[in-house]
Parts: sequence; C-alpha cells; structure tokens
Amino acid sequence: MNDVIIIGGGPAGSVLGCYLSMAGISNLIIEGSIFPRAHVGESLVTSTTRVFKEIGFLPTMEREGFVRKYGASWHAPTSREFGIDFDPFPEEGIDQNYTYHVDRSKFDLLLLKHAESLGSKIYQGVRVQKVLFENDQACGVRVKMGDQEVDLPCKMVVDASGRQTILGNQLKLKLKDPIFNQYAVHAWYKDLDRGSGITADWIHIYFLPIERGWVWQIPITDEITSVGVVAEREIFKQAKLDLESYFNKYTQTNPDLVQAMSSATRVNEFKTEGDYSYCMERFVGNGYLLVGDAARFVDPIFSSGVSVACFGARMASEVIRNGFELDDFSEATLMPYEKRLRSGVEIWYEFIRLYYKLLPLFTHFIQSKDHRQQIKRLLQGLVFDREEAPVLQAMRDYVKAVESSDHHLFKAHLAAVPID
Repeated sequence: MNDVIIIGGGPAGSVLGCYLSMAGISNLIIEGSIFPRAHVGESLVTSTTRVFKEIGFLPTMEREGFVRKYGASWHAPTSREFGIDFDPFPEEGIDQNYTYHVDRSKFDLLLLKHAESLGSKIYQGVRVQKVLFENDQACGVRVKMGDQEVDLPCKMVVDASGRQTILGNQLKLKLKDPIFNQYAVHAWYKDLDRGSGITADWIHIYFLPIERGWVWQIPITDEITSVGVVAEREIFKQAKLDLESYFNKYTQTNPDLVQAMSSATRVNEFKTEGDYSYCMERFVGNGYLLVGDAARFVDPIFSSGVSVACFGARMASEVIRNGFELDDFSEATLMPYEKRLRSGVEIWYEFIRLYYKLLPLFTHFIQSKDHRQQIKRLLQGLVFDREEAPVLQAMRDYVKAVESSDHHLFKAHLAAVPID
C-alpha cells in the first residue's frame, strides 16, 4: 500500500511527489493523460525558482533552455507601453533576476519524470473514478484499468487533478467566483514581432477596449509565441463568431498588438479555456487534501497558476509529513495548510480584482516610485505567509478617491468590479 496517492501529474502533483519522496513517504501519482500533453499556463513567476531549487529541478530548467523571462510589459490602447523588470528581492531561495516561459507539454513531462527519479511511482493513462471513504475518512481511490475497476488503498489522498477538480466535484465543494467568468481563445504563432532589446522576451499584456479584456503574448521558443485573447465569457457568447473571427476581431483593437502580429502566422489550432475562477468550500478533510487548481483557481493575468501549485504542494508536504509523524490524518491536522494557502491566494485574488478595477489605470502604480517595488514583489509571486500587501490598500484608496469625485478625469476608466 502506498502512503499517499496523488491524483494528477501536473506541476502540483509532481512537485508534491518530489517533496514526499525526499521525506521518505511513498507516493503514487495517477495521471489520466499520457504525457506529453498540451496545457495552458506557459509563463512562470520568479518565486517558483525557490521550489525548483529545493527539489533539485532548477538544473533541468537551465539545461533544457526554456526562454528566460526578465520582466513584464503592459500596452494600453491609447498610451505608451509600461514595463517592469524582475530584479530579485533578498528573499530566501530567489537569487536570479529571471524566471521562465515554458512549453507546458515539455515542462510538465520533465517535472513528472523528475518526481519519478526521486521515487514517485507513476501511472499514466489511468483515470481515477472516485475517491474512496470509510467512516468519513479518505482511504484510497477507484481507478479504471482497461475494462476493470480497481481499488487502490492508501493512508492519504491528494487531489491535484487541476480544473477537473475530481474530489471537489465528488463532494460538491466547488463554488463559482461571484465576479469573474473569464474565457480565453489562444493559439501559437511564428514570425510575431516581439520587438528588440531586453523586453523582447518579456511577457506582454495588451489591454482591450472591452470589459476585463486583455491579450497575452508569451515567447515559447525563439520562433514560437503564444497569444491568447481573454474576456468575460458573455462577450464571447454575444459576439456569435467562430474562434478565428473572434480572435482576429479583438487582436485588431490594440495598435501595439496589431504591429506585433502584422506578419505572424498561426501554427496550431485555436484552443479555448473557461471556468477561470472558482474556489473549493474547503481544501482539507479527514484523510484528504486538495492542491493547485483542484483547490483554487484565480484569473491567470499575473501567471500565478504554477506558482500557487508549487507552493501549495510545498506547504501540503509539510502537513502530510506531520501527519505521518503523528499517525493522524484528520482535518484538524491538515488545516494549517488550508489557512496558509487561502491567505496567500487571497492576496493574489485581491491584486487581480483591483487590477481589473483600475484597468488601464494600473500603469499609474507601475510608474509610481512609492509603489513600483511592492508591485514587483507581488508579480514575483511573493504572497505567502504575509498578512497584507501595502500597495493593495493604496490601490483601494485610489479607487475610492476617483469614485468619490463626480468630475474626476479617470472616473470613466474604472471598471465595474466590486472591491468591498
């Protein structure tokens, strides 16, 4: 019997497998797909380098030659570009001024193989049908192997199934976000004009003149660039266009983006992503724990997904280790993980909510001498184990000042996003 069964072999599951194996805890990762497989979420934040170093994966990231990401840039429809670099803060484990853009099919496979090299057992192409319970305690999973269903026992179950949210759906824990319902249409392009100089390989965000609309530009290789149009799902529905027409319509609404894509050629099929924001009612229970997108997913505007998965896995490994030391896998024993994860992700969520409220006035805070460093710290993913980010209060105050004035120049630019 395995000590821990992990459902899902994406970054959350693989990183957790690494930490558990390093702690001498046997674990089985069950992945429904067969890697490599395509996945969205191609741009990382610098805080992930700490996790990669701890599990011994950073040399692989360097060896494989993933595009280095030194900063981020924002392009408003009617004003100039504003950028910010990722010079490191004196934070433990972060000693390089760049992170990475990745081909997720390659990155996820390498990370899964790394977990296997450290001791995780891997089943690919095996679907988990349900999590098994005995006396309100998770005790294993039921999987389908060929034409047979097989029950696999364990002491602890971790749902790292991503947006499939296997356990969340089984236990009816999923709560839809009351504000955000984003929808993305994306594809890869070659011959996209990234510009020149130090910003060429940054992530570029283009504001669109629609509700919470933006476009990502992410370098995947020297030749290939990922481009995605994000807006409220209702905007996509109302457009009543096929994917290509919808994509082309909105990529023509930002002059900088028009220039960047003037000679670009699409190299794969359009893909869509929905269900962008949700939260589980709880992240832990007796004998089980949810990590990564299986627990909480927030809008990807700041590339937070892999970071939340990695740090969630790191924090989960700590409470699981404690559980084995105590021989106690109760909800109470696992609860410190939930509290830490919720606190950190709530900072991300508040940052994203204020960003959308201010869009495109967000550039005011990028340029501000008082707030630029705090914005940079958030963009690096440094959100865990801190109670508040002071710049968020400054953003709230800015919004209130604009809203309280009947004739404020920027009042018309505030989006309809509640911040209280």
